[in-house]
Amino acid sequence: MLARDLAPAETPIVVLLRAVALTAAAAALLLELSLPAGTAAAMIGTFGAALAAAPLSRARVRLPLVWLVAALCGGSALLLGLLLVDNAAAAAALGPHGAMAAADVVRFGLLATGATLAIRTTAARRPWFAIVELALVVLALAGVVAAHRDGAINHPRFLADWAWTRGIDPVRILLYIGCGTLGALLVATLHERRGRGARVALHLALLAVLSGVALFLVRTKAVERMLRGSQGTEEKGKGKDGKDKERGGKGGGQGGQGHSGGKQSNNNPLPFRNDSNSQSTAPVAVVLLHDDYSPPLGYYYFRQKALSQWNGHRLVAATRDDVDRDIVQSFPAQPLAVDEAPAPRDVRVLVHTTVALLADHPRPFGLEAPVEFQPRESPDPSRFVRAYDVTSASLSMRYEDLLGRRPGERAWTDEVRAHYTQIPDDPRYKQLADKIIEDSLDPRWRRDAFAQALAISAWLGKESTYSIHSQHADDRDPTADFLFGDRIGYCVHFAHAAAYLLRARGLPARIAEGYAADESRRGNGSSILLRQKDAHAWAELYLDGYGWIIVDVAPQRVLDPPDTPTDPDLQRMLGELARGDKTAGRSPDGRPQGPSLGEMARVALRGLGLTLAALALLLYLGKAWRRLAPLWTGAAELPRVAYRAALDGLVERGFRRAEGESRERFAARATAGAPSLGDLTRLHLARAFRSRRPIDPGQVRALTRAVLRESRARAPWWRTLLGLLDPTSWLRSR
Repeated sequence: MLARDLAPAETPIVVLLRAVALTAAAAALLLELSLPAGTAAAMIGTFGAALAAAPLSRARVRLPLVWLVAALCGGSALLLGLLLVDNAAAAAALGPHGAMAAADVVRFGLLATGATLAIRTTAARRPWFAIVELALVVLALAGVVAAHRDGAINHPRFLADWAWTRGIDPVRILLYIGCGTLGALLVATLHERRGRGARVALHLALLAVLSGVALFLVRTKAVERMLRGSQGTEEKGKGKDGKDKERGGKGGGQGGQGHSGGKQSNNNPLPFRNDSNSQSTAPVAVVLLHDDYSPPLGYYYFRQKALSQWNGHRLVAATRDDVDRDIVQSFPAQPLAVDEAPAPRDVRVLVHTTVALLADHPRPFGLEAPVEFQPRESPDPSRFVRAYDVTSASLSMRYEDLLGRRPGERAWTDEVRAHYTQIPDDPRYKQLADKIIEDSLDPRWRRDAFAQALAISAWLGKESTYSIHSQHADDRDPTADFLFGDRIGYCVHFAHAAAYLLRARGLPARIAEGYAADESRRGNGSSILLRQKDAHAWAELYLDGYGWIIVDVAPQRVLDPPDTPTDPDLQRMLGELARGDKTAGRSPDGRPQGPSLGEMARVALRGLGLTLAALALLLYLGKAWRRLAPLWTGAAELPRVAYRAALDGLVERGFRRAEGESRERFAARATAGAPSLGDLTRLHLARAFRSRRPIDPGQVRALTRAVLRESRARAPWWRTLLGLLDPTSWLRSR
């Protein structure tokens, strides 16, 4: 092997840091895939192989041989793991769980050892391969950290379960792991040499400072809140639903969600967009229901904003003071009664809720029809940005019982009534609304306000298609382009279309924005998790004495993939945090659930023992193969293989060639202990330099046996015994 193929020596700190980083990556990759014993075995194998790769990369061992050993490790791991699982004797001796654990130890321990040895040695000898090594580590860490994205604080489960049951935020642990591992990799990639310890210390200090700053910012969120300002951003996520076809006749159902937007002013409505793909499942709030309330439409609607003023292009938030007075514009600092809130009569029931915000919002929202807001101390300031209580007068009667009710309010002025009925100057709205009513309703109901709302909602649900990939935003009147075009859109289109058609019939209508969550998501608990993609827009009709009634469209045709369900564990966990439950995740006696540190230590020790046994077996196999290889090697390679076997035997007995020492000088130095080594060295060098002299295989094998016999006779018996028992002796041969 040429000298340029050997890796340069590295400082011990670089070797150690790289081993730690690779071990963390192996743990991140396997913690969700393996039993604890298998993960421990993989970590131990990775750490040991990373340390062993440092001297191996400088030894005169060819890379193809290293790759072959790694492949043998992989093949042996798969074969032995399969035998342990499928073998009845192993299952009987170890038990089912023990056999599975042993299989994982062998499988993942050997795989990690072989893969790390090959990757690290190759990266040490081929600097360009270090990029591949770094990419593999980053991907492994990203895989485990990615499970925690979008606010899923219950993932990854192996970490979150253990952390939360002990009152530790897993975000902090993940940040420690990420900062530590990436810092170790960055230092390791510097390839510092001896004599440059000051630079290493400087880099470590800089990384420590940067990591500390990152931890501080994540923990306090001070900079984030300062940049967002007191009003914050309006988190909106465009989602999808429309799957409840059977509810189309009720005019309800979640016809889609809002779309993602950046910073918006308080009066900006959800915009029309083409091909909006924001489907974030990031949680934005947790709502705790303190009363057992079942909504008549099967959805919990949380109103945050109302759009009722026609601005010549679309409906926006009203600028008048005498309309939409039931919308609260800012968070309360003291108990706040909502103006013009519907009275809790026999058709409405008071529902008490607590809202804990996980993201900044410009204004509070409440269930359907809030009547009072009260400030509340945040149960966990590091997790929730704000909390408040809401009392709502929620509709409790059946929608069918709203038939025959008068639209609007008797006390409204003509200006207010005109405000809620103004539509674009386009006769098609009136024509379509009249046609829908005439074709859908019995003549007895054609003048009934709520019957008309049901008919319009049902017609839109039947004749329209839900998709976030709409193409109407560029038109001056996107609603007209949607309604009189392909009728493909999402909740913003459906809400505008329903409101315009209702207004075209002279009915007071507006658009509400907020969140909508299926009642089934509540499960058996009292908490509801709201995500960005749950943001929604719907139409509302005002009925005298009943207030604003939700008129939502349930499209029967949906082009987009089905919605992803809410993680029930995350919802339960955030609900417990919102209640301020400090014993969340603990047993009734207050002790943390899950495995104890002692149990984890015992499992790790068992995994360590099995891993070390498997690694020792592999090393013994390599040692025996190198010693016996001269028996079957052909004449062309025999001098090299025989010389290697002789060197292995000398190392076992304490005779080792020094680093940088030539083979001839070593042979001369070892003459007293192994006189035949000189002749064997000359045959090896002659063959290495392409000598054409014929080689007698018998002579070469005889010289090899003579070297081993002579060295054994000169060495103490205990030294020979220790050498035979040492499975790593051949790794020190050069």
